[in-house]
Amino acid sequence: MLRDLSLCKMSPTRISMKAVSLAAIIIALCAVGTSAEKPKTVDEAVQVLKTKWLKPKDLDWILRNPKEHVVWTLYRPFGTGVRNEFGLWGDNVALHESCGDKDPEGCSVVIFNRLWESVRSDADPALVRQLDCQFQLAEAIQINYKGFRNLTTGELLKRLQSQIDAQMATFEARGKSTCQNALGLVVEGKPDKHCFVDASFAKPRKGQPKDQPMETSLEIILGWLGVRNFFMARHGPPQIVLNFTRQCQFANPPPSN
Repeated sequence: MLRDLSLCKMSPTRISMKAVSLAAIIIALCAVGTSAEKPKTVDEAVQVLKTKWLKPKDLDWILRNPKEHVVWTLYRPFGTGVRNEFGLWGDNVALHESCGDKDPEGCSVVIFNRLWESVRSDADPALVRQLDCQFQLAEAIQINYKGFRNLTTGELLKRLQSQIDAQMATFEARGKSTCQNALGLVVEGKPDKHCFVDASFAKPRKGQPKDQPMETSLEIILGWLGVRNFFMARHGPPQIVLNFTRQCQFANPPPSN
């Protein structure tokens, strides 16, 4: 494990190229400088992150995503900087005791969970309720991703929206109560919609029955696609905004093997 903030000192582009991680795309933040005083409690660690490491847009992204997704995204390489700078690989016994976990990685997860909760506590309670409702909706909607690996960005967006609309209509027809009447995907950035996406996870596994369903929740599929296609998703009821940082992933169809 690295013992310095070399990843954090890179530009966002270099981080994403080197780590190929969504965290590198989102959080090009890290400490402005190394503090001699390391936080001794989880709450102190959270305040350092909120006031010295994170920008308002980063805090907004944390607010507008479910806890599991936020923690998973922050874990690496941003988490590497946190674990190093906060002394979790060293002698910061007090912070480990506050976490209730002697493992550096486990302690950082405790900090990121508390960070998510703290950001929410600062937000408008009405917005938090709307976000929670949409988080649940994005988990309830199941996306069939069979054939996604051969789609262009434009085709992918249409396929996702079509499945979302169909399931929202099904919920209404069955009298299933939902917190909103529609859920739309909105694109930020300038992705070339004629370029092909990276959806390598949609390749059928060897020996997999042809009729076996390939489904997962909308929330999970956006996470898978975001990592591979360099976009960040954030919830803004009644929409999910997809912010693309790369114009084109594949100019030609991806290799079949």
